[in-house]
Amino acid sequence: MKHIDIEKFSNGELTHQINRELEAVARNIADPNTEAKATRKITVTITMKPNEQRDFITTSITTKSALAPTLGAVTALSVGKNLKTHEIEMAEIGNQIPGQMSMEDLPQAPADTGTVEVDGKTVDAETGEITGKVVDLRKKA
Repeated sequence: MKHIDIEKFSNGELTHQINRELEAVARNIADPNTEAKATRKITVTITMKPNEQRDFITTSITTKSALAPTLGAVTALSVGKNLKTHEIEMAEIGNQIPGQMSMEDLPQAPADTGTVEVDGKTVDAETGEITGKVVDLRKKA
């Protein structure tokens, strides 16, 4: 039997389909939402159906890939009853205990200018230096 060049088989369709599935596998491996160590698989099926005279074969090529499924998301929900309305309420629990206040719940203080008033003088709160009129001690009187 004469050697069949796989690169030219079916006008290059076989290698085209394999390369398409290889790209799908590569994207799946690079996706951080899939299991890194899961096995991926590419299946190539070449189906051959001869005619009654057995001198002509209809050939079909199919490829498919088995990819790693995306990872599921996990969260926690708190369920309770509103004592005023008597309705059931459900809320997603973040990084805090249900009912506990977070810093975002507190009213925001005005922006700190970095100065305070001490004995009628403006003082830098961080360094303790008196601001305002600066005396240059290097100048000779």
